[in-house]
Amino acid sequence: MLEDLASSRFGFWAVALVIVAIDASFLLRSGKFAFSITPSNRVTIRISSSPFLVLNKELVCSLFSFPFQLFFISGVDSSERATGRETFRAISRLKRLSRQSAIFLVLAEIGIALLVLGPCFAALRGVGASIILIFPLFYLLALATSVLLWQRRQRVGLSNATVLKISAEVILCPVLIVNLPKRISLCQKLELNTFRLAQLSTCPVQTLDAIRENLRFYSGE
Repeated sequence: MLEDLASSRFGFWAVALVIVAIDASFLLRSGKFAFSITPSNRVTIRISSSPFLVLNKELVCSLFSFPFQLFFISGVDSSERATGRETFRAISRLKRLSRQSAIFLVLAEIGIALLVLGPCFAALRGVGASIILIFPLFYLLALATSVLLWQRRQRVGLSNATVLKISAEVILCPVLIVNLPKRISLCQKLELNTFRLAQLSTCPVQTLDAIRENLRFYSGE
């Protein structure tokens, strides 16, 4: 099977897609939830009633759950004493961060476009020609990403060491640019309380019920 994949004109790009899919995944332990913010400052919390567990942690794929957008992590035990007003202010800061990160979401979208074009060129001209045509563009995109990350590191809340680490990853494996939003998201240190966030969702009662059901799943009830 591996020999067939290696000899296939789509083999190289299939491996690239697998690398991106694996890299897009991350684990959330019990009591932790990922959420995004809508343009109207409402919160959308990702909640699974029966999460798929790996090492007793929920496996999440950012490409499916939060495609080309920033997301943030909350916890049921985080900032328990924060008031609703303080939570709303934190949401406003995170939304501002999302706006300032817009250029990196565009770069990720360009990356997925190149990743789709790769197999298309491979079908027309063969895998060798597709690599020669597409991968130089990936490396140019990786260099541009590294420069922009360094210039905007303070705006998106990244330390110098984190920027250097992300830059090294995307230059060594430029297809990982597709998962740039995930990298920026998971580097954010602010963690809000999930129950407080539920009050800012479009359906607070249903969201709270779903959170409790998720917690019961982990406790085996």
